[in-house]
Amino acid sequence: MDLSDGLADAVRQIAEASQVGITLDALALPIGEPVLTWYRDRDQDGLARTLAGGEDYELLFTARPSHRGRLRAVRRHLGDLPITRIGVVTHDAALRLVTPDGTRDLPDGYEHFRM
Repeated sequence: MDLSDGLADAVRQIAEASQVGITLDALALPIGEPVLTWYRDRDQDGLARTLAGGEDYELLFTARPSHRGRLRAVRRHLGDLPITRIGVVTHDAALRLVTPDGTRDLPDGYEHFRM
């Protein structure tokens, strides 16, 4: 799934369609410190804003642990495609974000017609 409407929205859509939960690791997310500093300087939650923001041209997918070998083969075939593991799929329906300060609910994603 593409992340043009933000990571939180894509995670929510995958979880709902698959009837699973997803737990993201905040420290694994590829967010540069300058981005977080920019939001912090404006008294905003940079992690939540980044998760909810859109226009990111990345892809999000899940793969079973038993398919790791297949995933490695695809990466090699495509020239060592960079892939970042940012979380895990869970059996419950919760959408969580694990941070150094604890676990919290995943923020809402981008909404086109938010007022």
